[in-house]
Amino acid sequence: MMAAAMAAADKPNLDTEIKELQRDVAQLQEMVKTLQGAFEQRLAAVTTQVQGVQASVEKLNASVATVAQAAAQVGPAVTSQGTRIEHTNASLNTLQQAVGDLTAAVNRLQTQMIDVNNGLKTLAATPVAPPGSEKPAASDLINNAQGDESGGKAQLALQEYGDYMKYYADTPMANVAQFKIGYLHYGLKEYDAAIEAFDTLVQKYPQSTRAPEAMLLKRKSLQAQGKTAEAAAACRELRQKYADSEQAKQCVVARR
Repeated sequence: MMAAAMAAADKPNLDTEIKELQRDVAQLQEMVKTLQGAFEQRLAAVTTQVQGVQASVEKLNASVATVAQAAAQVGPAVTSQGTRIEHTNASLNTLQQAVGDLTAAVNRLQTQMIDVNNGLKTLAATPVAPPGSEKPAASDLINNAQGDESGGKAQLALQEYGDYMKYYADTPMANVAQFKIGYLHYGLKEYDAAIEAFDTLVQKYPQSTRAPEAMLLKRKSLQAQGKTAEAAAACRELRQKYADSEQAKQCVVARR
C-alpha cells in the first residue's frame, strides 16, 4: 500500500521532467534549424563571391591573352619602324652632305662671279695697269690657301688668306678666310695673333657661323697663356652672344 502511494506521488514529477526535456529538445531543434539556415545563407553568399572571382579571373585571363596578342603584333611593327628610322637618318645625313656640298659650290660660284666682275672692271679701266700689279683672283686665293693649308704649309696659307682679306673683305667667303687666319695662328701657338684674328671676325662678321668657334678658340688661347680671368670673361661673352651654339654649351666658366 505504502509503495503504491509513493509511486503515485512520483508520477507527476516524472511527467513534468519529461515535458521539460521535450521542450528543451524542441528548443535545440529550433536552434539547429536557425544555425543551419544561417550557414546556408553564408554558404550561398560565399558561393556567389567565388563565382564572381572566377568570372573576374576569366576576364583577366582574356585581357592578358589580348595584350599578349597585341604585343606579338606590335613587335614586328616596332622593328619595321626602327628600320625606317635608320633609313630616314641615313637619308638625312646624305641630304646634309649634299647641302654642304651645294653651299660650297655656291660659295665658289660667288667668288667666280666676283672674279668676273673684277675682270670686267679691269678691262674697262684706263690706263691699263702695268704687268704684275693686277689684283689676284678671289677663287685662286681661296683655292691656293686651302690647298696649302691641307698640305701643311701654314705660313703660305696664312699669307694667301691675308691677301684674300686685303682684296675681298666684303665677299661671302671673307668670314671663312678671317677664321682660318686665327685658326692657323692658333695651330702655330701664336696665341696673340690668333686672339686678334678671332676678335676681328666677331666684330666684322658677328652673324658668321664660325663666330662661336672663334670665341671658343680665343678662350683656349687665353687659357694657354695662363690668363685665367680673361679666359673666363671670353667664355661668358660666348655664352651671352651665342647661347644656343654648341660651343657655348662646351664653354663652362670655372666656379671659385
